[in-house]
Amino acid sequence: MGRQRDQFWDHAEKLKDGFKCNYCEKKFTGGASRIKAHLAGIPGHDIQACNAVPQEVQEKAQATQKKREPQVTQGTNKKLKSVSTSASKSKTKTIKIVTQGEEEYRAEIILNDVVDRLIANVSSLATEHINFELNFKVELINLLETLFKIKFVLGDAQKRQSSDESMRIWLTNLRDVAYDADNVLDKFSYESFLQKVQIQNQMVDQVCNISLCNLDKVKTIKQLLDKILKDVADFGLRIELVNSIPKISLDMNIDSLLNDSEVVGREQDIKKIVNLLISSSNQHVISVLPIVGMAGIGKTTLAKRVYNNELIKQHFDVLAWVNVGKDFDVEGILSEILKPHREDLGDLEYDEVIEIGAEILGAKKYLLILDDVQNEDPKKWDTLKDYLLKFNINAGNNIVITTRSDNVGQIMKIHPPHDLKKLSQDNCWSIMKKRTFIDGRTPLTLDLEVIGREIAKRCGGVPWAARVLGGTMCFQFDRNKWLEIQNNKIWDLLDEDNSDMFPVLKSCFDQLPTPSLKRCFAYCAIFPKNYDMKKDEVIQHWMAEGFLLTKEANMEMEDIGNMYFNILLATSFFQNARKDACGNIISCKMHDLVHDFALSISKFETLILEGDSMDDGSSIQHLFARLDGKTILGSSFSGVDFTKSRTLISENFNFDIMSSNFKCLRVLKLFGESIVELPNSIEQLIHLRLLYISRTTIEELPKSITKLYNLQTLRIEGYIRGLPEDLSNLINLRHIHAYYYIKIPKNMGRLTCLQSLQFFHVGPDEGYRIKELGCLKNLKGEINIYNLENVEDKEEAKSAKLKEKETFKLGLNWNYSRVKDSYDKDVKVLEGLQPHPNLKSLTINCYGGKKFPSWVGLSSLYHDLIEINLKYCMECEEVPTLGQLPCLRVLEMVGMGKVRYIGSEFYFYSDGSYRNTTTLFPALRILKLEGMETLEEWKDAKELTTADEVLFVFPCLEELIIRCCYKLRYLPDSLRTCVSLQKLVVWHCRELSSLPGVRSLQKLVVEFCPNLMSLPGNGDFRLPSTSSIHPSLQKLKLKWCGSLLLDQIQYFIALKILWIQGSHEMVALPEWFGNLSSLQELYLLHCWKLVHLPTEEAMRCLTQLKTLIIYGCPKFEYNEQIKISHVPWVKINDG
Repeated sequence: MGRQRDQFWDHAEKLKDGFKCNYCEKKFTGGASRIKAHLAGIPGHDIQACNAVPQEVQEKAQATQKKREPQVTQGTNKKLKSVSTSASKSKTKTIKIVTQGEEEYRAEIILNDVVDRLIANVSSLATEHINFELNFKVELINLLETLFKIKFVLGDAQKRQSSDESMRIWLTNLRDVAYDADNVLDKFSYESFLQKVQIQNQMVDQVCNISLCNLDKVKTIKQLLDKILKDVADFGLRIELVNSIPKISLDMNIDSLLNDSEVVGREQDIKKIVNLLISSSNQHVISVLPIVGMAGIGKTTLAKRVYNNELIKQHFDVLAWVNVGKDFDVEGILSEILKPHREDLGDLEYDEVIEIGAEILGAKKYLLILDDVQNEDPKKWDTLKDYLLKFNINAGNNIVITTRSDNVGQIMKIHPPHDLKKLSQDNCWSIMKKRTFIDGRTPLTLDLEVIGREIAKRCGGVPWAARVLGGTMCFQFDRNKWLEIQNNKIWDLLDEDNSDMFPVLKSCFDQLPTPSLKRCFAYCAIFPKNYDMKKDEVIQHWMAEGFLLTKEANMEMEDIGNMYFNILLATSFFQNARKDACGNIISCKMHDLVHDFALSISKFETLILEGDSMDDGSSIQHLFARLDGKTILGSSFSGVDFTKSRTLISENFNFDIMSSNFKCLRVLKLFGESIVELPNSIEQLIHLRLLYISRTTIEELPKSITKLYNLQTLRIEGYIRGLPEDLSNLINLRHIHAYYYIKIPKNMGRLTCLQSLQFFHVGPDEGYRIKELGCLKNLKGEINIYNLENVEDKEEAKSAKLKEKETFKLGLNWNYSRVKDSYDKDVKVLEGLQPHPNLKSLTINCYGGKKFPSWVGLSSLYHDLIEINLKYCMECEEVPTLGQLPCLRVLEMVGMGKVRYIGSEFYFYSDGSYRNTTTLFPALRILKLEGMETLEEWKDAKELTTADEVLFVFPCLEELIIRCCYKLRYLPDSLRTCVSLQKLVVWHCRELSSLPGVRSLQKLVVEFCPNLMSLPGNGDFRLPSTSSIHPSLQKLKLKWCGSLLLDQIQYFIALKILWIQGSHEMVALPEWFGNLSSLQELYLLHCWKLVHLPTEEAMRCLTQLKTLIIYGCPKFEYNEQIKISHVPWVKINDG
């Protein structure tokens, strides 16, 4: 599809992936559309208005911009003009909207969700309330008829709005009436819920009266909707039925679509950058390499592949990644660099930062990735560089920055910028094909490939566009749908260099399977850029706004939300998915371009504010106020009409002043330390579904929140004393998120809609007992139950009905300080607490039984169990049978002080069922035994089987930690065969005499093991031989162990870090120290008799040694320092 060269290139010089203005001579990324924006005086993402353009040229450029609505207008004051989309109001709205990005498309008006919600509410009122007066029910049925008529033509009307202005005006009017009607009907529902609560609390008899006033309101809504329906009668709209639930499996596996670091066609780029960074000729103290390219070209993905490259990991001692973004916050960048090594940074003085930075980075070669740098102020970069130079003055450190701006690259560069080129069409098709035809679900026909390759051309060589298109097309295998994408007229809006990615996004947005999903996506513009969007939080927002109505009997709103979330991940509208230990997706982010696009298509209802002034918000449904933390939002807004606002997310908001203005809110999130309390007037927010309080100084919630009968979600981050006593009145509450120490009120069992309750404290009194959980039949996910000593017996424990609840993470906790006489009943109680088979993580804490019930570790039932933590079960005399659990990855047994013997019961059941398998603990990665004070023997599984049986134990074990097992003499010999074991920690094991030889070991820590005679290896270390050489150990820490172990260090030839502490007999380091040629860090602490290092010749052989710390060695001679003058970082303190 050829296009002529745009005339506006006459006013600019074409550069690689950008242009240089002929008038102001500034450089920008992008193509013709961005030249026009620059010359027209419309700033955007990395685009500044030209201050030298001739008026005639500027006017021509401005004329082209009128074809599209500008997303950001010029000006630095606190107000920015934005024309209301309401046809019924000509008043101009004045706000500062903080948005940036490409040219936008007209915001779509999508009303399916609100019309469906009106139909559902009217149907509920008409059918569920048999006591309504007849004339009221008749009016409801008439209203329902009108709503269905609107529903049938709504789909066609929404399709035509982009090309038919009169259709758009009609939709705008319908939107205004529909939202008003939604508030009226929602108030009816609220009154119905109020009556249910009163009946529940035995305050009134069951009766329902609808006042004449309410009847008049229904008639008014009907009349307004009838008029709107009449207005569209002559438009010839087609009747359409829109399926609200896409035909997509709820269990769709999207794991193969979550790899954001997948690279195609960048192999040479990776090789070139890696070689440059590790080159011996790279001798600057700080070398800076900018990776420059347009948005979506793959700069961050490329940087990730470089960051994770094995050669990079081997070459650099410290790697750090910082997402910088718009604000080049030097303190924040330093904090991100140092935080992984030092958590207690706090508010430090300059000298303290320098000291900590020097301690962490002083002698180490580091690579720092600064992602998405937009700062063009050289002073900020100079400030950061000054800090880094004070941390480390050695050559070979590197910084890689990713940026869209040539100017940024020029400011920060040492190396020439690496300009990232566009991919070939074949590479784009390769990306699309891999994402479209996942898991071989649908075959690739020749017909589809021909169309797909044509669509791949539309990507313009941008890999991110290929990802989005491929993810979209994986839900569309109909040839006609593919042709619809290929022939979409929106491609005509592409620049000749395809620098504007909005057409790609618009095309993919149009293909989202339901209008509700489109609403859900557009709503996410309300979250800040680079915000870590928690999955449950996002879904709860959607649910509160009414986007997730379901008509399927077996589907909950959360199920639809989960499906929508997965679709947006699969289509790359969401990215950077993060999972928890159980493999569940818990959060994601949005690409900056996607965020800009979401804001552009929802601008008539989404407002992001800076400052504290606004004229009129009456047409706004969503409001997101983000302040600097100093200004308190409130006083300047008290005269503004926010009565249609449905979402408010605000920092430091004086809600007491504003509560009367926000009566229609569905979502309220408040954060900031200046918020000290919620007023009682919050009860006026009768429509509220989601209340989120984060990082405030509120200590107590007002009792009036128990009158918010529509509330679905209560999220509290931070300390409060407890939840209000009458919380059980919130009969629609589905999710409670709070910290476990918050006091739970009585009668929680009345909250029958509850799905999320992360903790429950069992009490001895009625209303607090464990049977309250039994009434919560929808409870799922994670729950921790405390004070189980208050459960009397097995039958009461069974009343919690845990076996019926789909919990994947369960914590069962008894009180540590209870009376020992109550231990006897624990076995029966634990038997009655058997969980659901879907369980993935189990923690049992302070259980007092002598053994565990049979369901713990039952492999035939708990085949999904990934993690088990058994803590302070101090009366337990034997460990449970866990060896046959197929998916168990993490096992921690702590404080089981009466277990003397680990034998066959640990590995397999006595019925011989293990003979059906050749592997025990087949998936275990981490094993921790701690505080097993009487444990004397840990049997090898092979000793417990017959000689002809082939049995593998711990084949995947990576980390073994054994602490405070004072009487343990030996470890199982089968650990020798653990080819994946990389980390072994042995601490306070006084009787332990040897460790098994594990050739794969990379880190070994041995502390307070005085009888230990040998370290891991093949052969007897007391008889040196080549078989004693350990080829892989890189980190060794020996603390307060016998001197016999010191000579064995010489066989760890790959050692990089060595820590020796409390070696009282060592007078001098032996000469063979010079053979540890890979050694980089050496720590000698509390070696009280240490006087000498090896000879200077031996020390000079340690060419890789960069850090030497000698502390608490009072006899160490000062003149020994001449031997270590070549070591960059030396610190000696006699303690």
